[in-house]
Amino acid sequence: MKTFRLYWFFTLLLLLTGCNQKDNVHEIFSSGQTWHWSNSYSTSDWKDDNNFNSTLTRDEVAKINDSQDSYNIIFKEDGTVEGNGSNFSFTGTWSANGEDQSFSIQLKPSGNRSGLDKTFYDEISNAKFYRGSSRTIKLFNLDKNHYIQFYPKGFND
Repeated sequence: MKTFRLYWFFTLLLLLTGCNQKDNVHEIFSSGQTWHWSNSYSTSDWKDDNNFNSTLTRDEVAKINDSQDSYNIIFKEDGTVEGNGSNFSFTGTWSANGEDQSFSIQLKPSGNRSGLDKTFYDEISNAKFYRGSSRTIKLFNLDKNHYIQFYPKGFND
């Protein structure tokens, strides 16, 4: 009987304190974490993590991951954002809705954007939805068929 009560206590505790990590906007975006671009993908099912194709070449992915000091983004709790590519930086504002996983971002860039810098900037600027956790963020376009993915900075070290 004691084991039965303990089971229900922990079940109730989980129900009262549990949260769906992918919808926890604060944990995903406002942790002060520096996020590093890892790759970009196309998909036919935005909720299927096993259904994707890289849209970058191996050389492009290697260039992104060669320097942890480029292709970073930081979402701040006050709704501001900052980041940098290889030859440019940006500031701006962001918001996310945990109910429908919608995402909005407005960026103000400085510096030249071409090649991977342009891809990085365009994919972030075009993001309208998100999926994520404390370990990864995926920012999806309006059609939910393309996303840019981030890991915590240093993850690949």
